[in-house]
Amino acid sequence: MDARALASPSSQRFRDRAISPDGVIQLTLNHPPPVPEIFNTMVFKALNRVLAESLPAELMATHRWMGTDHERQQGALFVGRRLGVVPDRNRIIVTHSTQAALQVLLPGIVGNRRPLAIERLSYSPVRSFAARYGISVVDVSIDGDGLNPEAFREICHRKRPIALYLVSTYQNPTTVTMSLGRRQQIAEIARRYQVRLIEDDIYSLLTESPLPPISSLAPELSWYLLGTAKSLSAGLRLAFVVAPDVAEATRVFWPGLPATYWMASPISAALMAELVSNGGDLAILAAVKDELAARHRLVVSGLKGKPLASDPGCLHVWIPLKGASSNEIAAALLEAGVQVAVSASYAGDGWAPPQAIRISIGNPEKRSVLEKAMSIVCRALP
Repeated sequence: MDARALASPSSQRFRDRAISPDGVIQLTLNHPPPVPEIFNTMVFKALNRVLAESLPAELMATHRWMGTDHERQQGALFVGRRLGVVPDRNRIIVTHSTQAALQVLLPGIVGNRRPLAIERLSYSPVRSFAARYGISVVDVSIDGDGLNPEAFREICHRKRPIALYLVSTYQNPTTVTMSLGRRQQIAEIARRYQVRLIEDDIYSLLTESPLPPISSLAPELSWYLLGTAKSLSAGLRLAFVVAPDVAEATRVFWPGLPATYWMASPISAALMAELVSNGGDLAILAAVKDELAARHRLVVSGLKGKPLASDPGCLHVWIPLKGASSNEIAAALLEAGVQVAVSASYAGDGWAPPQAIRISIGNPEKRSVLEKAMSIVCRALP
């Protein structure tokens, strides 16, 4: 049966997904913008193929540890577009999401022996995950080109971190994409001090000018993560992990860890494998990138020359605030009907980060909602 025949028209909705029940436009969630026409077409096509080859009861009978051979092979092809070489499928782990993968990697790689190094402004759940597992964290300073290599070298010499977590493309929250030269420096330092790399490359599929992942420069040290929730759909929560070698993949992601819920949903894994196989993921990605570029033009126009950092492929915009408090600006915006993130939420305790706010431009379903939000933000900025 055609999967379309099982679909029924969605109930009429009068509120954009970014607007809360109390009318606030939420610009804190980094979701890719919806592209329903191409997304529905590609997903229906993929589901038809999946359901033609497997009965639902068989497909969804149980989790597949690490993924099936076919899913891992398609995952290898998917990450190979970024790494420049298709890795052995036995190094691929199909996981439920980047967050789920991190909750296995941190205790499995770092443990409580030596600290984890992270960017001084960083994806906030990583600090929470580290605290949950009793892992100490050391901050590495960042600059306009990303992670500072001299600071990283000094941390490696003094603190001896066992691993470094970083986002090298469209860093969250600063939007910085690390240059090739900087990537090479970080790889060289990691190799010298034998620091494992946990590279979260989830935003990299959105850029028009991709640079080689650091993991491709030091593969023997690297755990490379490439998720789909920021580039294809927030609800397609899947992440492919590339281990340094087969033995490490098996050691860290072993069958005795089901309580962490890291294993991918069988139907999501099968769907993604088919999307990669038939090129549907590339069609969706192209539409998302086109929509993001249009939204960036809208944001730049709406902010009327206010200073900002971003790129047409980036899901978020970083707005530095000179002579103003990010908490006060955020509070004023919330009162006016827009919710944004503040710089302090990405920093550790004991350090006052530069005053700035982050706005996510993909969450609103309609450009008109984003346009209204930008008008409110512009009026609130100094």
